[in-house]
Amino acid sequence: MKEFFFTERQKRGTLAIIFSVAGILFCLISIVNNYLFKTYALDLGLYTHVMYDYMHFSFDDCTMFKPLPQNILSDHFDLYLMILSPLVLLFGSYTLLIVQIAAALLGGWGIYKLTRLYADDDLMPLLAVATFFLSFGLIQALAFDYHSNVLTAMMLPWLLYFIKKKSYGLSSLMVVLFVIGKENMSLWLFFITIGLMWDYRKDKKTIWHLLAYSLFSITYFLLINLVVMPRLGGSGGGFERYAHLGSNYMEVAKNMLTHPVEMLRILFYNTMGNPNNNGIKTEFYICALTSGMIFTLFKPNYLFMMLPLIAQKMLAIDCIFWGVSFQYSIEFMPIFVISSFLVFFKLRKQAWRLILATLLLVSTLLTTFYTIGTPKSFIFTEQLCVYQKRHYIQNKFNTHYARQLIRQIPKDASICAASMFVPHLAMRPEIYDFELNPKNDASYYLVTKPYLRGKKRKDVKHLFDRKKYKLVASDGMILLWERVQE
Repeated sequence: MKEFFFTERQKRGTLAIIFSVAGILFCLISIVNNYLFKTYALDLGLYTHVMYDYMHFSFDDCTMFKPLPQNILSDHFDLYLMILSPLVLLFGSYTLLIVQIAAALLGGWGIYKLTRLYADDDLMPLLAVATFFLSFGLIQALAFDYHSNVLTAMMLPWLLYFIKKKSYGLSSLMVVLFVIGKENMSLWLFFITIGLMWDYRKDKKTIWHLLAYSLFSITYFLLINLVVMPRLGGSGGGFERYAHLGSNYMEVAKNMLTHPVEMLRILFYNTMGNPNNNGIKTEFYICALTSGMIFTLFKPNYLFMMLPLIAQKMLAIDCIFWGVSFQYSIEFMPIFVISSFLVFFKLRKQAWRLILATLLLVSTLLTTFYTIGTPKSFIFTEQLCVYQKRHYIQNKFNTHYARQLIRQIPKDASICAASMFVPHLAMRPEIYDFELNPKNDASYYLVTKPYLRGKKRKDVKHLFDRKKYKLVASDGMILLWERVQE
């Protein structure tokens, strides 16, 4: 079969097309959602406000969504927001969405660079990056606000690339950037570095670096989760979903080791009792297989890398984590694509490589369409279906009027707002989610009628006390109250 080699101009042009189409698609998902108020207090509003606080040299106290103050780092130990905080002055509520899109594109570039090291033609790396950009885990994550584990997952291809190139200084930098993303990322990195040792078992220098990375990552994980976060006032917001398995990480690990059969059963069965949740875990496994995991089975060390991902996903008490939706599948995507193409590169006949790579691309695309359309998992369909008119419409209220009201609110005023308004109001000292922490003394309230009907009368009675608040604007759906000055 004729080998596929492109001229430098053809290669650059093809790459430009792939990355441009991906960039436009990602913006149509993420930026459009925010413009139409289809992003929320959790998590875009919260993390935007966290960056605002960092810019003012203070730690966020979580009162946006919690009644009692709590250091934000005790909820999730995420240092990316600290590093990225200056950008919020430039891009406001779009900052983290822009960063997330840029990270996704850089992750794709890393996959291209990595697969180029193994490929003997120019087409296979292009198929690899296209497959990654169309994977359901990435598309679903971009449709739901911002999450730092997306950025961390995008560093995996670069970590593998620098290790392959024996650029240990840059791989060490990737290790540091990897672990600071979130408190659980260092545990994943531990499994990654241990798994990579099989591929480099004959390379003593690389083995020593991987050993150092594994020791650093597990030490960081234990230090942050068992010492630092408890001293800051919590065990981490993420741990709550595993509290049924033990009171701390060590107890959870002990239960997993002493009850392996039960843990294995939980990985596949509905543990919530509600029959509506039947099949959600199975659906994920099927979608994973059709997105590349079927080939990962031929790279057992890459399956090993996924063990903490499977455990944190399927052992969670809430079914929302089990399925194909939101950001809870993003870490799998680079593993699926990279391991699949490493398997393809082992094949002697180029024809088989191209056939399998093309089949994977098509299968990944069809799987993604399925997860956007009618999955068993809960999804926000309107945030995903960029090929339908409803994606570009906000049919619950007038977005133009909402922006008018937001501009009327002083930038330093405290405000309690409906979740979809919070990201656009987060750049201020005090901002509260009306549903999760309905303050009764904020200077302004911006809500919609459905939010009022969803609250108990006692929680909103102060808004109807004319001595305390006055309704300053309303179009019948959106309401803006201002506190009466004494």
